[in-house]
Amino acid sequence: MKNAFSFLLLLCFAYTVKAQESHIKTLQGDTIHFGTCNPGDTIEAVFLFRIEGSERLMIRQVHPGCQCTVPLYPKDSMAPGTIDSIVLALHTRNLHPGPVEKYAIVINTGPEKIFYIYGEILENKGAAPRCRRL
Repeated sequence: MKNAFSFLLLLCFAYTVKAQESHIKTLQGDTIHFGTCNPGDTIEAVFLFRIEGSERLMIRQVHPGCQCTVPLYPKDSMAPGTIDSIVLALHTRNLHPGPVEKYAIVINTGPEKIFYIYGEILENKGAAPRCRRL
C-alpha cells in the first residue's frame, strides 16, 4: 500500500512539473482570416503572443505547410511574460484563385503551436500586386 501511495505522489509531482513548462499563449487567436486578395499580393499575418509559465522559451523553428509562406520569428530565448510576434508572409503569386488555407507549426522548447491563415484569392483582373499586413 505504501508503494502505491508513493507512486501516486510521484505521478502528481511529475504532472505538476510538466504543467509549469513554458508555452506560447496567443493574444489574438491562432487563426487569421485575411478576406480576399488579388493574385500576386503578399499577405503578412501577424500573430502576437506572450510566453506563459516559469521557464525561458526558445522558438527553434517555424515550419510552414508550403513554400508560399515565409515565417519571421524571434530567434533568441524569451523570458516568461515576454510579448513578441510571429509573422507569416503568404505570397499568392503562384496560387490558384479560390479559397486559401495555410498553416505553420511553431516548434519550440514548449508544446508545439499551430497558426492558420484563411482567405480567398480573386480572379486576376489586372490589379497591381500589393502587400497587406494583418
